[in-house]
Amino acid sequence: MVRAGNPGRLDVVGTAVLSVLAGSLITLLQAHSAGLPAPVTFVVAAAGALAAVGLWWRVRVRSTPDGLSPRRVIASRGFLAAGLIGGTVFAGYYGVLFRALSMIEQATGGGPVEAGVLLVPAAACSVPAGRLVGTLTDRFTGWQGVGRAPALTVIGVLVVAVFTGPVPIVLGTALAVYGFAGAQAVPVSLAPELVAADDRHTAQGLLSFMNVLGGGIGPAAVAGLSGIAPAPMALAVLAALPLSGFVLSLTRRPTADRRPEPGTPRGSPR
Repeated sequence: MVRAGNPGRLDVVGTAVLSVLAGSLITLLQAHSAGLPAPVTFVVAAAGALAAVGLWWRVRVRSTPDGLSPRRVIASRGFLAAGLIGGTVFAGYYGVLFRALSMIEQATGGGPVEAGVLLVPAAACSVPAGRLVGTLTDRFTGWQGVGRAPALTVIGVLVVAVFTGPVPIVLGTALAVYGFAGAQAVPVSLAPELVAADDRHTAQGLLSFMNVLGGGIGPAAVAGLSGIAPAPMALAVLAALPLSGFVLSLTRRPTADRRPEPGTPRGSPR
């Protein structure tokens, strides 16, 4: 990622700090189920802690104006909420995908090929999902459309977790697909309305990073929980992530929708 105020220059330190923090978190979530040795786990945890302190230093203390995570972007009302909402939806979606194949195999007694074929209808939902998200984005401006993606994802994850048989698993996965499509488009599209025009690309990059981080956390959390709990229970716990995203969409909405009036360039004052 490049610096906001100096395009073309890579913020090496900021990129490294975020990468180490994300990698450490995802590794620690599945350390037990992966059988990671205690010394290695300690090293990973220490690296993650140092990366967290480094990120705090750059944002809160040093306040690097043109770095990867400038404070003015992070502190914008609604920005962190939008990123967390997208990340929780990605976590739910990829967590479901991580377990859906094996759960269908157990339900039908078939192999991975048969399970993959049964999941084709859920995958095909991505085509109408894109159209639906476009329609909803046009109809519900700004923050109004944010809560629909985590709500669909919560329902989808719980359907897969609670009901047995291939049909509920496919249906729940399809609902998660719709939520995932919304999370790809809506939170990131809010960047011009949450930050200043000059910070738009930085904000969109950070929001995309939070989405991808959530996509890694979901399967890692399910894998870690599966080592100590049945898969349905692990998925039920996973549903708490998009549920928290839905709650954030209701409680942390910006004080005003900053979508420009027709004919006004994005990022310009009204």
